[in-house]
Amino acid sequence: MKKITIIGSGATGTLLAVNLIKHSGDKPVEINLVERKERVGRGVAYSTATDFHLLNVPANKMGAFPDDLEHFYKWLTGKGLDFFSNDFVPRKFYGEYLRELFCETFKNKNPRIQFNLLDDEAVDVLIDDAQAQVILNSGEVLYTDKVVLAFGNFLPPHPKTVDRSYTKAKKYFQNPWDFKLFEKLKPTDDVFIVGTGLTMADVVSNFYHNRHKGKIFGFSTRGLLPAVHELGYVYPSFADEITDKTKISEILKIVRRHISQAKEQHSDWRGVIDSLRPHTQAIWLNLPTSKKISFMQHLSRYWNVARHRLPPEAAQILDEMQAANQLQILKGRLRNITVSDAGKFDVSYSADAVEKHLSVDAIINCIGSESNFTRVKFPLVKNLIGKGLIKPDVLKLGIDATPDGKTIDCNNEISDKVYTIGPALKGVLWESTAMPEIRAQANKLAVSLLNGG
Repeated sequence: MKKITIIGSGATGTLLAVNLIKHSGDKPVEINLVERKERVGRGVAYSTATDFHLLNVPANKMGAFPDDLEHFYKWLTGKGLDFFSNDFVPRKFYGEYLRELFCETFKNKNPRIQFNLLDDEAVDVLIDDAQAQVILNSGEVLYTDKVVLAFGNFLPPHPKTVDRSYTKAKKYFQNPWDFKLFEKLKPTDDVFIVGTGLTMADVVSNFYHNRHKGKIFGFSTRGLLPAVHELGYVYPSFADEITDKTKISEILKIVRRHISQAKEQHSDWRGVIDSLRPHTQAIWLNLPTSKKISFMQHLSRYWNVARHRLPPEAAQILDEMQAANQLQILKGRLRNITVSDAGKFDVSYSADAVEKHLSVDAIINCIGSESNFTRVKFPLVKNLIGKGLIKPDVLKLGIDATPDGKTIDCNNEISDKVYTIGPALKGVLWESTAMPEIRAQANKLAVSLLNGG
């Protein structure tokens, strides 16, 4: 009997488990899914219970399977939920959808499949020539043929400052997804948010709906907010013009030309960027490492703004709060953060060669998930890195691996037992954190694992 162990039960791990059951046919398979039961299907992204945290993709494109993009929307209508197909619906429904999909798939599985949902934490992995052993926090050992690291989001790294003592302060919040943090703030607190991306927009939405009275400052190097979705624009693919290009300057020139053409054709730059989506991984894989590093240093922020967009409803909240001068977006280089005896934070940053200071009551870290695995504090990650079973990719955006998810160890040997999927493949594939890529990976990896890997 083939034995496969998935570590992580957020959206990525859940979809892989579903696809393993779906594609197993009449094969005898043992599948272990390791993580806290309440996280199945939800993880960080879909664990919110609010109605105002919305998906950043329309419902009719969020299906769990690459061959049925409307699967989620059909689920919504089957539940009697009153949404249009291109609505940006509350993320809580997507968490419910994935959880129900998992439960339904599990209930109807082939009797030859042995499925174990382990409410535990994997803390180590041992490898020998024959198999892998996954060591759980409880002391239980899982003997398995394949291990899949389905990591989701980790806590953000602390902002780079001269003094880090502020990280111990009561009103410094490293975890922006801990919604209990709002209970620890006074309605009049002035808040400094590090990062101006989608996570910041979520946090600001909480303040807006909680009728927070204090000022909110969003801060990043360039002070860029995510672009806003405008649906209905399409543009023909021109990927054949750039897939073989190895210079960022050449690619940028071609993309700009098509953006100009789109405007002339009464389309929109969003259509141009969206037309690249199915080909982005191939373009990225073709780039030399030096060009990838250059892109990360000079253009990645602009790409993220254009690619990872806000629903109009979320953007309206940001606009309204800025118009009321309650939300201010600042840009510059963060220099230092200190804490006074009274618990106030003094934030110093430079902007336009001028040093500036800001006094606030609280700081929320919305930098984004830690992607340098050498800095991740989870016992499992520390043990895997320490043994050399995995290593960071060259850009330190995730785990070094082949494009199909086989991890590469510290000796640059490709593993036939340890795999990864989803966000951990960002450095390898660039586009590897959103549902269109994750559902395709889950489908392909499940088939590969069942057929021998």
